[in-house]
Amino acid sequence: MTTVSVILVGCLSVFNLVLTLALAKKLTQLSHAGSHGNSHGASHGSSHGGSAGSILSGVSIPDNRLPDGAPMPEFRTVSQADGPISGNDLTGDRAVVGFFSTTCGSCLEQAPDFVKAVTAYPGGRDRVLAVVKGTGPVGDNLVAILAPVARVVVEPAGVSEGSVAEAFGVVRWPSYVDIDAAGRITNRLLPAELAVAPAAL
Repeated sequence: MTTVSVILVGCLSVFNLVLTLALAKKLTQLSHAGSHGNSHGASHGSSHGGSAGSILSGVSIPDNRLPDGAPMPEFRTVSQADGPISGNDLTGDRAVVGFFSTTCGSCLEQAPDFVKAVTAYPGGRDRVLAVVKGTGPVGDNLVAILAPVARVVVEPAGVSEGSVAEAFGVVRWPSYVDIDAAGRITNRLLPAELAVAPAAL
């Protein structure tokens, strides 16, 4: 009887161990999947700012806080190369704003596509604003890529009250925003979606 009890307890212990390991493995997989989705959705990841791959794979992409059709927010900032810039500088005609971060892999990948998209933008670089969040080598690289086609503003990493990114309610990186002649914004997923051609009247 004692031998049978020992064998039974041993079998139950092994079965319990197998179930525990299986549960731990499943939780680990779910955790990795969740963090992978968040990195695409919120960083910058853009998120209206996610990569094309994340969009095609069905990863949830968060919306920026200012919805399409909202008026362009007021802001004041300074570009190291171009001096003071405010929302008034982007009124009266169409404009575009791109938001990039040094901690977003998709941002550096899509920066050349943004440059291609706005190279022929009506009004030239005065109608294009690029916001780079964060400094360091990646930030310097982004500025170098974007400066030929846009006025570039560098903002500190993290949430900065009064920043252009906060004014536009940006939560996904990269983000692209069209501003029409009436001062209304439209959020875009990818640089290729920006309305570069002259607007039809």
